[in-house]
Amino acid sequence: MRKAFKYRLYPTKPQLQDLERTLELCRQLYNAALRQPEGLP
Repeated sequence: MRKAFKYRLYPTKPQLQDLERTLELCRQLYNAALRQPEGLP
C-alpha cells in the first residue's frame, strides 16, 4: 500500500528570500542547459 504525506511549510522571511534565490538560480541554470546545443560542453 502506498501512502502520501503532505507538509505545509511556513518559512521565515530570510528563509523565504533564500528559497526564492535558490529557485531562481536553478531556473536560470535549467534554461541555460536547454539553450546549449547537444554534444557541446
